[in-house]
Amino acid sequence: MHELMPYLALLVVVLTGVGIVKKLQVNILLLFAGLALNLIAILGGLDNLMPKGARSTGFIGFDLFALLSALSRNQAATTGFIILVAGGFAAYMDQIGATDKLVSVCMRPLQKCHANPFLILGAVFVMGNLLGLVVTSAAGMAMLLAVSVYPLLIGIGVSGVAAAAVIGSVLVISYAPSSAIAVLSATTAGVDPMTYLIHYQLPVAVPAILVTAVCHVLVQSWYDSRDAARGLLVKIDPKTVAEKADRAAGKPWFYALLPIAPIVMLFIFNKMVYKTVVLDVATAMFMGWVFAILVDLTCRRNLIECFKDGFAMFKGMGHMMQSVVGLIFVAALFAAGLKNAGLVSLLIDAARGAGFGMTGTGLVVSAVIGIVTVLTGSGVASFTGLVPIAPQVAGSLGGDPAVLAMMMQLSSEFLRPLSPVAGVIIIVAGFAGVSPLTVVRRTWLPCLAGLAVALALTILLF
Repeated sequence: MHELMPYLALLVVVLTGVGIVKKLQVNILLLFAGLALNLIAILGGLDNLMPKGARSTGFIGFDLFALLSALSRNQAATTGFIILVAGGFAAYMDQIGATDKLVSVCMRPLQKCHANPFLILGAVFVMGNLLGLVVTSAAGMAMLLAVSVYPLLIGIGVSGVAAAAVIGSVLVISYAPSSAIAVLSATTAGVDPMTYLIHYQLPVAVPAILVTAVCHVLVQSWYDSRDAARGLLVKIDPKTVAEKADRAAGKPWFYALLPIAPIVMLFIFNKMVYKTVVLDVATAMFMGWVFAILVDLTCRRNLIECFKDGFAMFKGMGHMMQSVVGLIFVAALFAAGLKNAGLVSLLIDAARGAGFGMTGTGLVVSAVIGIVTVLTGSGVASFTGLVPIAPQVAGSLGGDPAVLAMMMQLSSEFLRPLSPVAGVIIIVAGFAGVSPLTVVRRTWLPCLAGLAVALALTILLF
C-alpha cells in the first residue's frame, strides 16, 4: 500500500481537476480531496498527520479534522488575517467612492492626449497596472475602467472589442501587499510582502507589463484594420454604467489619495527603507481606514452616514472570509495531503531524475496551473491548491521558494484573460457587445508574450 500511495494521490489530484472543470464548488471539492489524500496517507501507514507544534487528539481518525483545525488556525493568524484586512479596506474605499476617484484622476491626462489611439490604448494598460497596486480584483478593475475609460477609447477611434481586450487583461500581475494572492505567495515562501513586491515582483513586472502593452498596441491595431476592411467591426453603443463615474465626479480630488495611503506608508516604513520603524500590512491598512473615516467625516459632516460607510470594512472582511480565506483553509489541507501521501516526493524525485532542476520543475508546475486557469476561468483554485508545496519543492531542489511561488502566481494571472469563461472576460465582452471568444482571440498573444518575458526574467534574475 505504501508504494501505491503517490499514485492513488495522483488519481485524487486528477479527479479534483476534473471536478474544477465541471465547476463543482471549489472549497468543498478541495475539502474532500484533502481528506481523501490524508486518508490515503493513513492507510499507507502514516501514524502522525499533525504539523509541528500541533497536538494529536489521540485517535488518527479524529486527527484528520484536527489537522484541518490546526492548519486553519495558522492561516487565520497569518496570511488569512492580512487578506481579511486588505479586503475590508478595499471594500471601504469602494464604499466612499475613493477608488473611483483614483481611477478618474489617473485617467484624466488621457483625455487631453491627441496621440495615436492605439498608443493611448497601450497607456491605459500600463496605467491600469499601476492602479493594480490598490485595485486588486480583475473584475472590479474591469468595471472601473469600463465605466471611466471605455467611452473615452471608443471616442478616440478604438473598436469596442479592442478596448475590451485591453481592459480585460489589465491585471495580469497582482501586487503585494494589497493583493490577497500576492500576499499568499509571499507568506507561503516566508518573505515579507513588501520585500516580495520590491525585490521579486517589480523587477519582473515592469518589463513584462511593457512588453504586453506593446503587443496589445500591435495586435489591436492589426485586428481593427483587418476587421474594418472586412466590415466585421461591431457598432458600439457607448452606454456605460454612470453611477460610479457620477460618484467620482462628486468627490474632492484628494479622495484619490486615500486608497494609496497604506501603500505609501509601507513603502516608507519597512526594513529596506526606514529600518527603525517598520509597519506590517494589516497595521498600515487599519491606519489608512481610520484616517479615511476622519477625512470623509470632515468633508461630509454627517456622523451617522460616515460611521455607516466605515462599517463596510467589516463587511469586506466577511466577504474575503467567504471567498478567499476559506479557500486557503481547505487548500492548506489539500497541500498537506499531497505531502503526506508522498506525491510531492514522487514529483521531486521525477524532476531530479529527468534533470529538470528548479527551473524545469517551476515551468512544469506553472504549466499545470495555467491549463487549469484557462479551463476554469480562475487561477485562484489551482494556485491556492498548489502554492503551499512551493517551500518543500524549492528546498529539496536547492532553490528559492519565493521564486517558485512567483512563477506559479504569474502563470495563474497572465493566463486568466485567455479563458472565455473568466468573469473579467465575460464582463468586458458584454460591454463590447461581442462573444467572450472574440475577446480572447485578441488577448492570447499579448498575454502569452508577457508571461514568457516574466518567466524568463524570473529564471535569469533569481
